[in-house]
Amino acid sequence: MQANSVAQSAERSDRHAAIERKIFLKVTLRIVPILILCFFINYIDRANLGVLFSPISKELHLTASAFGFAAGVFFLGYLVFEVPSNMAMVRFGARRWIARIMISWGIVTCLLAATHSVPMLYTLRFLLGVAEAGFFPGVLFYLTFWYPRHLLGQAYLTLELSVPVSLALGSVVTAGLLLMDGVAGIAGWRWAFALEGIPAVLMGILVLFILPDGPKQANWLTHEERDYLLSKTTSGHGHSKADLGELKAVVCDSLTWLYIGLEFCIIIGFWAVTYFLPKIVQERFHVDAVAAGLIASIPWLAAVVGIALVAWTSRKTGDRKWHLLIVLLLSAVGLCITARVESPVIGLIGLCISAAGVQAAVPLFWTIPAMSFSGARAAIAIAFINSVASTAGLVGPWILGISQDLTGTSRTGLYVMSGFFLISAFLAFHVSQSRSKADAGRSTLDVPATGGVGLE
Repeated sequence: MQANSVAQSAERSDRHAAIERKIFLKVTLRIVPILILCFFINYIDRANLGVLFSPISKELHLTASAFGFAAGVFFLGYLVFEVPSNMAMVRFGARRWIARIMISWGIVTCLLAATHSVPMLYTLRFLLGVAEAGFFPGVLFYLTFWYPRHLLGQAYLTLELSVPVSLALGSVVTAGLLLMDGVAGIAGWRWAFALEGIPAVLMGILVLFILPDGPKQANWLTHEERDYLLSKTTSGHGHSKADLGELKAVVCDSLTWLYIGLEFCIIIGFWAVTYFLPKIVQERFHVDAVAAGLIASIPWLAAVVGIALVAWTSRKTGDRKWHLLIVLLLSAVGLCITARVESPVIGLIGLCISAAGVQAAVPLFWTIPAMSFSGARAAIAIAFINSVASTAGLVGPWILGISQDLTGTSRTGLYVMSGFFLISAFLAFHVSQSRSKADAGRSTLDVPATGGVGLE
């Protein structure tokens, strides 16, 4: 009797595993390619300013610090509007809201082509942040509709792999568009903004027609597959009302602020280097803006390898805590190498190490807050953490720009960014310990507040 029970249990387990594999493959093929394309367009429009540093600075008479502020003021718009944007997404639906976000930022990107003064550049970059607010955390929240807790990490990883690829290809594409300089009497950097904004508008319109709000609306799922997803994901648990009470609960959670501190220290170096990477390449290799844009794609290609390697070893060992610690330390070491050495090639290798480290850290980090909250609170929490921490996107480029103006080189600024990566490594370890204590003290009657994928 007991043997039969065990056999039946094993059979049910195998059947569920087979269904899960089938659904995971089907959802990944249907949903993820669309989101990857959206990410690709997003990172081109967000980071193209770095490749356009030299021609824009020359025409608008920008100092390095003024350019750094122009790059970073984007994140002020992000900070102010990200939480309201994600609250609106819960109310209006992911498909409509992600489409609205893409169409909005595409229009603003096109308007950047008409920039004729520094104040106008600042204003449009701020509006670009307003338009994009909610996109990244919105996509993370959207994935919780489709993937059970233990599969979210794989889904995040797939999207994260698209980020360095987007930055690499975006750098090449933007550099290529600079070759249009003088066509129809228009500067190459203006052509880059105009032509790179259009795909976001078109993709936003396409999302309205091809991206379902959730499993219930996916007619390509069978009845059995739809029921399985609804029972295993957040879409099947319902959403609490996205109101100020939920926001207050998120703000008052001490782990929220630990997550913010950790992400701040990670992305301050990431965005500073992202926007100044072509300038650093020009400084070291003594090349023009087009060649700098092409060379600047190399660290992001190295990041693809780094993400894949860390994902493989993390999955093999079941460890996340030490992996996150090590990749953040590598990010710090890489920037130190670049700041220290005279050789442009070795400096580029240092940038490759740092880019690979920080990009590998991101999927390891985001699985934590994404599963620390449930329902509508998850959307608000992810948005709040990302929006507050994203102020690092203003601070980082500004610090690097001020350092460039004061010293005539990027070396001092790179040392500062390396220091932030060291702090992030310390916080990563501290967060893992705090989560373990919090998990032990919280109730398990509902969806765990700090359960799921963690830094085991």
